[in-house]
Amino acid sequence: MKSKLIILGTVLVLFAVALYVSGSFGEEGGYAQVRQERQARLEGQEGSDRQASPDLQGRPGGLASLDRQGASAGKTGPTGQGVPEGHPDAVQPEAELEEAPDFTLKDLDGNVISLSDLRGKAVYLNFWTTWCKWCKKEMPAMKRVYESFEGRDLAIVAVDIGEGRDKVASYIDQGGYPFQVLLDSDKSVSKSYRVTSIPVSVFVDKEGHVAYRKLGTMKEDEMRSVVESLVE
Repeated sequence: MKSKLIILGTVLVLFAVALYVSGSFGEEGGYAQVRQERQARLEGQEGSDRQASPDLQGRPGGLASLDRQGASAGKTGPTGQGVPEGHPDAVQPEAELEEAPDFTLKDLDGNVISLSDLRGKAVYLNFWTTWCKWCKKEMPAMKRVYESFEGRDLAIVAVDIGEGRDKVASYIDQGGYPFQVLLDSDKSVSKSYRVTSIPVSVFVDKEGHVAYRKLGTMKEDEMRSVVESLVE
């Protein structure tokens, strides 16, 4: 008799435990709560990822360095480009062509040049600095494109951001770059073009509208494709 009572008591205890577990982790209980907490953590992580934009400070002039993978330099990986194909900042036609902000800057010889002076030509504006290693990879391709389209309605203009004339001139001389170089000493032009990291390429059509933008290093075939569409 005593053993039967012990067995019955054990069964009742197990039954009570089963009810407690079922209540705690049922659809409306623990499991649901666990799922909710997990979802909240995931959403919080995603929110953090979205807000973790590249630190645009810490380089000369407060600009982001494209030396940092994934910051803004074209495709990720060994090519040194951080914007994947299909990204909104990759080469693409603007949904509504905006007028390119006019500006006036000095070239390396002290001549005053305005964007409006180039109206009637397609203009390839490239925003860069001497310390940007992705710019160094890009400029030889720009040189070849310049030479290929020489004599056609194209102006390639490299806009240096915030550096001194002597430093820029030495860099250009060493590379033997033939295109025009302008000095955005106070960074006002880069700001008007919403440049927050480099290199950035802005293609202006013959009517003075922004036709294409590219954040990050451009490959030569990309340059040629866009330029060809604007000068034909």
